[in-house]
Amino acid sequence: MRNFKTLLVIMLALFVASCGSLKMPDQYHVNPSPLVNKGGKVSFTVNDTIPAKGFPKKEIVKVEPYLKYDGGTLALKPMLLKGEKAEGEGTVINFKTGSPITYSDVFDYKPAMQSSELWVKVTSLKGGKNTPVADVKVADGIIITSTRVGHGENVQLAPSMYEKVTIVSKAAKLYFAYDKSNLNLGLKLNKEAKSDRDSLMKFIGKKWKIKDVNINAWASPEGELTLNQQLSDERGVTAKKFIAKKIAKIFKSKEEVDINVVAKGADYDGFMKALNASNIADKNKIANVIKSQADRLQREQQIRNMTVIYKEVEDMLSVLRRAEIKVNCFEPKRTDEQIATLSTTYPDSLSSKELLYAATLTEDLNTQLAIYKSAIKNFNDNWRAYNNAAAVDIKLGNTEEAAKLLEKANAIKAGQAEVENNLGVLAAWNKDFVAAQKYYQTAQAAGVNEAYNMGVIKMMNGDYPAAEKAFSSKKCDYNLALAQLENGKTADATKTLDCASKSGEVYYLLAVIGARTNNTSMVIDNLKNAINAVPAYKNEAKKDKEFINFLNNSDFKDLLK
Repeated sequence: MRNFKTLLVIMLALFVASCGSLKMPDQYHVNPSPLVNKGGKVSFTVNDTIPAKGFPKKEIVKVEPYLKYDGGTLALKPMLLKGEKAEGEGTVINFKTGSPITYSDVFDYKPAMQSSELWVKVTSLKGGKNTPVADVKVADGIIITSTRVGHGENVQLAPSMYEKVTIVSKAAKLYFAYDKSNLNLGLKLNKEAKSDRDSLMKFIGKKWKIKDVNINAWASPEGELTLNQQLSDERGVTAKKFIAKKIAKIFKSKEEVDINVVAKGADYDGFMKALNASNIADKNKIANVIKSQADRLQREQQIRNMTVIYKEVEDMLSVLRRAEIKVNCFEPKRTDEQIATLSTTYPDSLSSKELLYAATLTEDLNTQLAIYKSAIKNFNDNWRAYNNAAAVDIKLGNTEEAAKLLEKANAIKAGQAEVENNLGVLAAWNKDFVAAQKYYQTAQAAGVNEAYNMGVIKMMNGDYPAAEKAFSSKKCDYNLALAQLENGKTADATKTLDCASKSGEVYYLLAVIGARTNNTSMVIDNLKNAINAVPAYKNEAKKDKEFINFLNNSDFKDLLK
């Protein structure tokens, strides 16, 4: 830490020269020096010791620190020192033994303060007069390395909702007469169900590849238990023969189709559900009578008894004597190659889901953007297309266009997690970290993993340990290295940057690490690479107090000419 003569030193030295009664302190320093921005705050401490017989007993001194920066001056809290016999307020300095003096303050950082100086104005108040003593610079700064967060935030793509495999199903029923398992399409219920069977045949007629056929066969619950199970078995076999014959006729092949039959037995639950939903006045009474029977035989007998009294009960039972046939087919799909080709040649031939999926089949950002814009053109009410185009624009640095797209996405369907996340990224890039945090919190509540993005907020708030933890999900990451450096882990930060993709910001941070470890070649070599990659780093390095100890280095000066 570089030592500076503090406000006390200056004041006391001048007093010595003027009256010969003051002595220089034995120790003095400003900590930190240069000053440092941490989480938008700059705090510092001055520690000094007034030596024995170094402060006149009747002296009163007012010390007024202030920060001079481009475009302004910030007055800091003043401090009063007084001798043992002086009247009024102030910290008493013991004449005989001397006294340690500590001054601390904190102020809000502004970007204009990076190139700044800490000054003190020293005034003697002895005798009720305001006698200027000194106006001297005591520290340089401010270091802002912690704010050099990279644009590594995660943008979020809304899922395309495209399914590479889609199972489409169609179902129909076959009904059976009481105590029968043979197929009788002349039954009233089968005549009424003809339209469903026709729809099923039309569905099979598309000749999509059949995944499987599932059949559930049932009996009504008024019959004897063993007979009901046998009936449901036989009805399942009948239904299987029926659908197998239809499939074979349509496909005209002997290809095996997986037909799964489950004989469910008596559908007691189905009967009770129908009873409870009926308009029978005595339905609660009927239900209680049936439920109160000691065993299944008695329950079955009571149900049979009810068919004699209530015609509606027989109607309920008739629809339970059935076989449910469900055919599951694979919906035909284009290959990935076909989708990728059509997305850039004939995008209007694809569905919205196919277009959004097509963009995931390429790594080229410009191609992705073109596909998403095609999706917007053809499906201008699809918020996912707008969001995903915005996400790509963010990656490309087109922040203004991204903002417009996200605004449109939000107008179509507000509050979507992916949109909230991406709005947060834009806010962070615009240095509005309060708004960014709110967006991230909304997205996080909706299930988005915001750990990394929130790490940027934690970094800007000065919580470096939490930021390092948040960034640790990525290896060889610039922001991770920045957090490690601010946590004092220079070796870890160097290792992280060594395997990171090289860029101007990576080289610049390596130069900063070199400055903090007093490694001249590391400073010069990396700063040169940083300037070659981003020429603006030349002017940045000129005002960066990280390099204050290299200002007189000839290689450093030549590099910044």
